[in-house]
Amino acid sequence: MEKVRLYTKKFIRAVAFFLILVSLLVASGYMLMPKGNSGRDGIINPNARGFYAEPSNSIDVVMIGNSDAYSGFSPLELWHNYGITSYVSGEGRQRMSEAINVLNEVLQFHKPKLVILETDMIFTYDKGQYDGVIETIDYAAQGVLPVLRYHDRWKDVSVQEMFRQPEYKWHSYTKGQFTSNTVRPCDKEEYMIKTDDVRQISFSVRTFLDMFVKTCEDNGIKVLFVQIPSASSWKYEKHNAVQQYADSNGIPFIDYDIDRSQYGIDWETDTRDEGNHLNTRGARKITIHLGQYLKEHYDFLEDRRNDKELAKKWNADYKEYAKKATI
Repeated sequence: MEKVRLYTKKFIRAVAFFLILVSLLVASGYMLMPKGNSGRDGIINPNARGFYAEPSNSIDVVMIGNSDAYSGFSPLELWHNYGITSYVSGEGRQRMSEAINVLNEVLQFHKPKLVILETDMIFTYDKGQYDGVIETIDYAAQGVLPVLRYHDRWKDVSVQEMFRQPEYKWHSYTKGQFTSNTVRPCDKEEYMIKTDDVRQISFSVRTFLDMFVKTCEDNGIKVLFVQIPSASSWKYEKHNAVQQYADSNGIPFIDYDIDRSQYGIDWETDTRDEGNHLNTRGARKITIHLGQYLKEHYDFLEDRRNDKELAKKWNADYKEYAKKATI
């Protein structure tokens, strides 16, 4: 009986210690979290998080992915041509674990009807079946405990800021797109050579991909896979892997890297860096085709151009975007 009491006390102490530790981590995370959504506020990848400042529940479509996403998709072209509100939350070399964090952030501010996953990110840092497991788990943990992401801010944050209520005012007029009028042609040999070979999706990536899809399903959000053309990172083996996953989960998949000419993509004019990323012209071509696909297959996506208050803001952003997107 004495041993039972002793073990019980140890167990209670351990649980109490754990709860206190978690409470401290959560509290410190809140204090170190940026209280605004601009780079000056300390937010990581502010352009990917401009949706914080958009009117609540005003974004119907969100694209999440790596640099291919924010280079190759134009929310303002989608708005101008189809009246669909969207945001592209892309981060350079984004991982699937980070995509879940971004998705959960979006859900704090908006109720998107459709989430588009740019599929090149499925293979970011993916070198083998179990490679990157620790790094991937670390990225996932950062979403649960923000202190892990923003711990370095203790050197810069003031006491007043620690306890200030968040105010998200920074506005991305491009809705997350990186616009570039640079033209650097791609002269690489054709890289989409048809094959039956399949590039295996690693265990850790598949696990987080499953979580991503499940989170969308639990929130009543449709999922669409899209591959933005990239001569530097995409292969037919990767297409086959994503197609298999999409088919097994009932997810539509548009691979714009297959027969690019039917979408008007020209590697002489539509890339800013020799085929790694699209430029503004290439993004416009992809977006116009994607918008037509959305109108034909998702009748729940409204044309919001009849909403005068919303349209006034989006049209103003489009005018600003059109000044910069000159090719």
